[in-house]
Amino acid sequence: MKRTSFEKDSTGEYAELFLQVRDYIKICIGNDAKEKQSENITTLYSKEGGFCYIRVKENYIHLGWFRGRHIKDKYDLLFGNGKTIRGQKVYKLDRQARDVINYYVNETLMFLFEHNALMELRR
Repeated sequence: MKRTSFEKDSTGEYAELFLQVRDYIKICIGNDAKEKQSENITTLYSKEGGFCYIRVKENYIHLGWFRGRHIKDKYDLLFGNGKTIRGQKVYKLDRQARDVINYYVNETLMFLFEHNALMELRR
């Protein structure tokens, strides 16, 4: 059986930072936070929808914000040009990184609330 990304990332060189970032995102999402572990990524979501995936890269923690294209990036830290996902690099979980992550979680949550309300109206 293949190991999940979580199993690899939580036992590798950057395991401590990976687990700190993962736990902090789950706190930001709240009691409703859920996690899905697959071979390539660890996904964090709630009943409202998906927030991001997390994985260890060369020398940082990579966060892939599922709604990154649709959220206001006041910190100008998101990168990528995919259809919707935007990436963020986390090198350490200091006060600034916590503020940024909390902001992106809140922006994602607001997007999900609006999106889900629109989908409900269309039914």
